[in-house]
Order: sequence, then structure tokens, then C-alpha cells
Amino acid sequence: MEFLKTCVLRRKACTTVCFWRRQTIRKPSVRNISTSSPRSTVMPAWVIDKYGKNEVLRFTQNMMMPVIHYPNEIIIKVHAASVNPIDVNMRSGYGAAALNMKRDPLHIKTKGEEFPLTLGRDVSGVVMECGLDVRYFKPGDEVWAAVPPWKQGTLSEFVVVSGNEVSHKPKSLTHTQAASLPYVALTAWSAINKVGGLNDKNCTGKRISGKESIIAGPFSWPVVQI
Repeated sequence: MEFLKTCVLRRKACTTVCFWRRQTIRKPSVRNISTSSPRSTVMPAWVIDKYGKNEVLRFTQNMMMPVIHYPNEIIIKVHAASVNPIDVNMRSGYGAAALNMKRDPLHIKTKGEEFPLTLGRDVSGVVMECGLDVRYFKPGDEVWAAVPPWKQGTLSEFVVVSGNEVSHKPKSLTHTQAASLPYVALTAWSAINKVGGLNDKNCTGKRISGKESIIAGPFSWPVVQI
């Protein structure tokens, strides 16, 4: 009897296992998983692949997206950018040796490693991403900035800047208006402060006029006269 009882139990166990397997195959358990679309790694931009005249400018849809390398950096989605005399001069190779030393102080990279090079110093746009040490900005903030000439420029969909190179955009200005100001305003301030020697302690009652201008190709900007 014990032998028969054991056989029956084993048969029932086998039947149960087989039934469970048939059910699993027939009606598999499926989980609906929601995933976000992968982030694009390329963006449109105006670049140059060598120094020269206007014909070296090239529009591409495949410029690499900027990424945050340091905790104080910010990625801006560009809403407007402007062209300054320095952009025209950089296109022709102005300051290439000095700028490459700034880009690569240890001379690790080979010559021409700066290409494809994006021009543009001024930008007005919206913060997309912030490094861990950024405290005064958050995604969605409207900002403006002047990007140093040794960094990739603003004639692109996105640009990365350091936190000390960006400020909140004045609400009274559109993005187009704001993008026309940062670099030229800093140039004027540098002339007033460094050359003219004016600061917040000694400029009371003094006036500054911009009657003269310097021409650089089709662009001009005021020269400060003290």
C-alpha cells in the first residue's frame, strides 16, 4: 500500500508540474515596461573644418552634443546667438596658436584637433542640464552668456558653459535682444575698467561717450572715450 500511495503522489506531482508548464507556455506573464526615448547624441551646428573665408563655413546635422565634464558646467539650449568681429577673425585663423594652447596646455592633441570648430560667443537660451556644483541655476531658467573663444561656440543647438560665464536673462529682453549684448558689453566694460581705470568707487559724476568706432569687416562697435 505504501508503494502504491507513493506512486500516486509522484504522479500527481508530475501532473501538477506539467500542467503549470503548459499554462506558462500558453499564457506567458508579460510586464508592460515604459521607457523614455534615448537622448540624441548629435545636433545641428555651423562649423568650420579649416581656417579661411566664408566658404569654409559648413552646416551640419551631425555635430556631437556637448556633455558636462566638470561639476560647475551648464548645458544651454540655444534660442538665439549673434556674430561678433572675433568670430569673423577666428574663422580666418586669428589667434589659433594662442587659443590652441588654452584648449590643450599640455600639447597632448595633434595639430588641427580643434576642428570641427563652432563659432559664436554670445548666447541666450534655456538651461537644460546642470552640474552637481551649480547652485544658482536650474533646468528651465532663461539665461544669457558670453562663451570664451577657446571653447566650442554658440552657433549650434546646444552649448556648454561654466557657471561663472552665465547669468539670468533680463525679463525685459527677448532672446534675440539678449543674444546681441553679452560679449560686446563685456568688451566695453573691460575697456572702461582695465584701460580707463573706472570702477564703482571712482566713477561718480563722470561721463562716458562712444562717438568713435572701430571697423572690423562689416561689423563695428563703440570705442569708449573717457
